[in-house]
Amino acid sequence: MKYRLFASSYTGGKPGDGIYALEFDGEQLRCRDVCAELVNPSYIQPDGDRLFAVEETENGAAMAVFETEKGLALQARYETPGSGMCHVTRCGACLYGSSYAGGSITGIRWENGELCSFRQHEGQGPNAQRQEGPHAHSAQPSPDGQHLFVADLGTDRLYQYDIASGGELFPHEAQPWIQVPPGRGPRHFAFHPNGRWLYLVAELENSLLVYSYEPHESVLRPAGEYSLRGGNCPPEALAADVHLTGTGDFLYASVRGSDRIFGFQVKGDGGELEPAGNWPSFGRGPRSFDLSPDGRFLAIANQDSGSLALCSRNAASGAVDRLVAELSLPQVCCVKWEPSAGA
Repeated sequence: MKYRLFASSYTGGKPGDGIYALEFDGEQLRCRDVCAELVNPSYIQPDGDRLFAVEETENGAAMAVFETEKGLALQARYETPGSGMCHVTRCGACLYGSSYAGGSITGIRWENGELCSFRQHEGQGPNAQRQEGPHAHSAQPSPDGQHLFVADLGTDRLYQYDIASGGELFPHEAQPWIQVPPGRGPRHFAFHPNGRWLYLVAELENSLLVYSYEPHESVLRPAGEYSLRGGNCPPEALAADVHLTGTGDFLYASVRGSDRIFGFQVKGDGGELEPAGNWPSFGRGPRSFDLSPDGRFLAIANQDSGSLALCSRNAASGAVDRLVAELSLPQVCCVKWEPSAGA
């Protein structure tokens, strides 16, 4: 059984080895191809035989498209409005990039780079150092693909936009945003596979917020909160990423500082979580992680230690069992399994 996955790293502000095509056979992890043409590709998203990426630079922003059938072939690079772009997601013919430094969301057509939308956020939060202004951190479409949700760390808001036929974004009239408790700093989020629940990682307070989702109205309602502060969590710890298994029976979140992966068993239809434990990330600074499509493994991008760790997972208990393979990748910040990988 062979798996393909991709990882990306910061490149020190200049073009360099930043995106990696990797192969894993269940025991050994190998690098098959490297792209050295982008600057600080801080986030990547595989999609079929393509891979989308962003460049995170202070004075501008760019999105790139790769063909991945045989390796990593850069097809296009598009300069866009925004700055400090740190996340990209696809919805139909458009890519939407979240600009952390610029506090904005930018939409382009991935086939030709044509700008289809630009939305500038405004406001601030109570944390003077991290919330002095808007900081869009991630975006994802609603389960039906009709709306785009955007987590803004600086304003403590989860914005919602309607996606027009041409890709333009318009504030959703029924709920243009939902206000997160002050000072939490929303970062990444995930929908339950049944589309009825959204789970949001709050970076600054190390918590996991649960919202019920009403698809007919496209409205979120607060439904619970869980701590991510176990495992001798230091004051400077920062929560980062969140993912669910494909069946929606377990949820995981990463925390930098304590360098732990937290697991929860999802109860009922998804509205209640039961802590299942927390385990080491086998490195420092687990900024990003991802579950293999068959749920057997976790890949963890430990940015501070410059290591990509692959761990086995117990399907019955949800436990992250052991380190299976490891690869040194300086400043690795994002990892994604190829969606169709595995048997």
